[in-house]
Amino acid sequence: MCAGRKLTRCALPVRARKVCTIFCHYSTSAIAGRLGYDGGMLLITHILRRFTLLLAVLLLGAVLPSVAGAAIVVQPTPDGGLQPRLLVTEDGNVHLLYFRKRLNQPSAREGNLYYRQYLPSEQRFGSPVKVSSTAFPLQTFAIARAGMAVDGSGRVHVIWYPSRENKFYYARSDAARSQFEPQQSMVTAHMEGVDAGAEIAAQGDKVAIVWGAGDLSLEHERTVFVRLSADNGASFGPELMSGDPALGACACCSLATEYLEDQSLFIGYRSAINGTGRHTQLLTLLTQDTAITGASYGPVNALQEWELTSCPLSTNDVAIAANGDRWFVFETESRIVQLRLAAESIPVVVAKPESKTRQKNPAVAINSEGERLVVWGEGISYNRGGRMDLRLFDAAGNVLDTGFDETIEIPDFSFPAVANLPDGNFLILY
Repeated sequence: MCAGRKLTRCALPVRARKVCTIFCHYSTSAIAGRLGYDGGMLLITHILRRFTLLLAVLLLGAVLPSVAGAAIVVQPTPDGGLQPRLLVTEDGNVHLLYFRKRLNQPSAREGNLYYRQYLPSEQRFGSPVKVSSTAFPLQTFAIARAGMAVDGSGRVHVIWYPSRENKFYYARSDAARSQFEPQQSMVTAHMEGVDAGAEIAAQGDKVAIVWGAGDLSLEHERTVFVRLSADNGASFGPELMSGDPALGACACCSLATEYLEDQSLFIGYRSAINGTGRHTQLLTLLTQDTAITGASYGPVNALQEWELTSCPLSTNDVAIAANGDRWFVFETESRIVQLRLAAESIPVVVAKPESKTRQKNPAVAINSEGERLVVWGEGISYNRGGRMDLRLFDAAGNVLDTGFDETIEIPDFSFPAVANLPDGNFLILY
């Protein structure tokens, strides 16, 4: 099988497998330009230079769609974008948010956020729509990434954190997703010690913005806060403390949030108990309009515990399956862990590392067959994206795929994103 193993299947002799791996890394969709990426022709040229025209033609005829199981398409983020976020809504639409630099130069940092919707009939993303009203410097660490949600009316909601300004900006689209309203600052009362991005969730006419704040020198007293909207983001209620300050909140770790089936709000974040108990906490809020009516924490399993004196700068992700299951992926002791958000569910390590290195920045997606794809970076540093890896599981949790045959390097300052496509296959952007 080819790169990502279930990208495609190859009808080639074993001797040709390595060539097939490199070809599949670019994917047949990229070669044909079907995903609409500007670099499609450059990829063809690269392959022709490397393998000769005859071999490329042979590969085009030999690489066939996967007969069983989901195919995995791996692509760079459109427009040379960085820090992609992918989201799949209940109607099957795939939404993309990413940062694009204004100048295509290695030293350039300033740019804007853009939104695109996937067009399944054309197997490509539509035209970009600018989200941020003003340009801002690229956030060079994943914990400050932007967040995206889509409500029941089809509006896209985006929250981002330009760290130099120390503000959380919010913007929402019109129902047609053709333009975004001017950005607005969302947090004033609880901005002390903010050192990571906020996250956002939506369900029906509800929108929730969640972030961590508090004195950086007193991590054990920090906690998480929320602002709620009951009118599709037209207005928001007050800034509310939602977490237990006795648990603390890790200053430099991002969090995850998503509405559950019963309309309660899940928040996954890292605590800082006594300054060292950096455990993954599972907080559920009951809300009514713009108020919190109840809160509870789930149990902390051994795979959620992490004793550490400093912040590990971790990120996490949540995805919703067609059957309503919510899956949460996070990092514990430099390993990616997955957990179904349901009573009595037990977290499980996704994969052992290829070497003694750190696994970071996971993303997860689930297709209509219940197959679950988790993707992450290995061997990263503060601003280095690292080497991409993945695991594909069937609905019963059995491993179907164990990674790439060729090394795929994630661009500096970026991380991978994954989505399930309407046809049941998967798309990875990096």
